[in-house]
Amino acid sequence: MGMEIPAFIHSPVAASFREVYRTLASANQLSLVPFFLDGVAAKPHLNLPDRLHPNAEGYKVIADNVWPVIKKLLV
Repeated sequence: MGMEIPAFIHSPVAASFREVYRTLASANQLSLVPFFLDGVAAKPHLNLPDRLHPNAEGYKVIADNVWPVIKKLLV
């Protein structure tokens, strides 16, 4: 499960951080969900008031992001 540094935190290492997950998955022949918060991050209606953690509706989107990868592992 990949993660990214939130967009509102401006950091020169953001791209390197994002690539760590892809590099590890590739090197170890692992399945990867590149950014499991895709479609949830920075969307206020899908997050708790802290703007970082998903609410129940946000987790539905996360499940939709993760399920295709898990399904391939099960079939």
